[in-house]
Formats: sequence, C-alpha cells, structure tokens
Amino acid sequence: SDVSMSSLPGPMQLHVEERIQGALSPAFMKVTNESHGKHSDESHFHVYVVSQAFDGLSAIARHRLVQGLFTREDGSLKFHSLRITAKTPEAWAKDASAPEAPRCTGQGDGRGVPADTSGL
Repeated sequence: SDVSMSSLPGPMQLHVEERIQGALSPAFMKVTNESHGKHSDESHFHVYVVSQAFDGLSAIARHRLVQGLFTREDGSLKFHSLRITAKTPEAWAKDASAPEAPRCTGQGDGRGVPADTSGL
C-alpha cells in the first residue's frame, strides 16, 4: 500500500467527519488532523465545511454550530483544538480558500496526550 498508517484517519477524526456529515449534510467537507505531536494524538483539527445549514448565520454562529457538535456537557472540547472554516455554498463558490493555521506555541496544546476516544 502507498498510504502510510500515519496518514489514515484515526477514531477521533472519523468521529468528527461522521458528526459533521450527520448534522450538516455538507456540500463539501475536509477534516485535517493538524496535531503537532504524533499524528495519532489527534489533538488538533481543522474542519472546513460548506453547508446550506449556515445560510443566514453570522460567522460566530456558524462556528458555534460546528463547535457544539464536539463539546462535552461541561463545555470542553473532546480534543485540544478545533480550527473552523465554515461557509455557505454561495460564499464558497466565490472564495474556496481557507485561512492559514496560526502558529502554535505548543504550550498546553495536548502534545503527546492522545485524545480520549472512549466516549465516541
């Protein structure tokens, strides 16, 4: 196989993809594991999602909608970091770009601490 094991999605990434697919029926979706430590840590994700569900919502409301899919009852994320690019199909047709990831300082970023997938 030409695909290395480290490039295959892990259980947390699959969970992220399934939740977005089920909740938002996206026209386009790309979930990227941006974890800085081992790929298997699954601590940092970028979600790029295009959905009609975002029509009429402000940017912050779109972000809250996506983040809410991965938030525990106590308000914390199921993993360390979630970067979101959320667009309507109309906005995506005009500009399909996504902002670059900010430089991570690595402080308190979950490096080396795998995401807890026990509750998936």
